[in-house]
Order: sequence, then C-alpha cells, then structure tokens
Amino acid sequence: MKSIIDTLHVSLFVVAFALPVPFGALAQDGSAAPSTQSELPKWLSRGLPGQAHEVLAPLVGTWRVQLSFYGTLGRSPDQPPLVTDDLISRRQWLAGGRYIEDTMEGTLDGAPIWRKGWLGYSIMDDRYEWITIDPVNTTMMYYEGAAGSGNQRPISMSGAFTDQGVAGEDTVGKSVGMRTVIKIENNDRHVFELYFTRPGQQEALATRGVYTRLKE
Repeated sequence: MKSIIDTLHVSLFVVAFALPVPFGALAQDGSAAPSTQSELPKWLSRGLPGQAHEVLAPLVGTWRVQLSFYGTLGRSPDQPPLVTDDLISRRQWLAGGRYIEDTMEGTLDGAPIWRKGWLGYSIMDDRYEWITIDPVNTTMMYYEGAAGSGNQRPISMSGAFTDQGVAGEDTVGKSVGMRTVIKIENNDRHVFELYFTRPGQQEALATRGVYTRLKE
C-alpha cells in the first residue's frame, strides 16, 4: 500500500509541476494569483512563470529569418557578410510556459543550416538565459544576463566558448567572449544579434538575424 501511495504522490507532483500557468492568471507583480499560490508549496510557487516570461511571448510562432554572417564561419569581420533568407524558425513554449524552444533550419549557399536553442528566465537570479546547439560546434553555447538585469531592454546575455576556428584561425583553442542581444520591435518582427570578443580585440558583430512572422 505504501508504494502505491508514494507513486500517487510523485505522479501528482509531476502533474502539478508541468501544468502551464496562463499569463492572464498572473497577478500584476508577475506572481501567480493568490488562489493559485495557496494551493502550492512556496518552493514550487516561486517558480511559476510571470511577467518576465510574458515579455518573451512575442517570440513564439513561425518565422522567416534573414541571417547575416559577419565575423564567423572562419571569416574575418571586415569581409562582406554572407546573407541568407532561406531560414525558418519555429518556436514553442515548454515546461508550462517556463522556456521557449527554438528550432531553426534552412540553407546558406545550398549548404544546410540547423540550430536548436532554449530561452528562459531565471526567477531567482532575475536574468534571461539562452542555450544553443548546432552541427558545427561540439560546445553548447550558453549565455546569461547579469543578475538583476531582467528589466533591461534590449535583452542582453553573455558567455564565452573555446573556439575551434569559427571566429578565425588565430583564435583556435582560445576563449572567445560572446553576447546575444534580443530586440523585440513588435509582435511580428524582432532581431537577434550575436557579438564576438576575440582576445585583445573589441567586441564585433558576428551574426544578425531579422525575424518576420509567417502568418498561419
């Protein structure tokens, strides 16, 4: 009997943890409405998505992407950019409105491009966080905003990676700083910019993606 009860408790916890919280049901301060909070333990209610997650809502959907490559793909930042508009990005909420999953795919000069990312907001750190993977790097690219930066716009998140030559042959094996900037212009258009900071150099634009919503 005890094992059945334990299984039931775990099942109920998993269901409660995964349930989405509609943004309309949130209080003005971004927390869950009191009636919702009173039904959950504090450690769980503190993790309910709020207004900072709602800021990301315009990013969800299907998008045509015009992506320009400047100082990346082994190319010098002073070379003319490579540009493709043969990219589609599909984004959806995960984990009850806590994270956005982004899958982008298409081509550049006939070669396939694919990238998957996860964008979220750390409530306890008050910052946005962004992780991406792709077939080019074996490193997961991880970016985070400064603690307490959740209200800053545009959204800015920084990180670093050990370069395999993506930023150039002179940075192979070295740590390259990176920063993603998200500019949400309206519900149908936004911009993602990626900047690299090579050792001993100033920050330089690496890629710029302009996202235009595709109507369903």
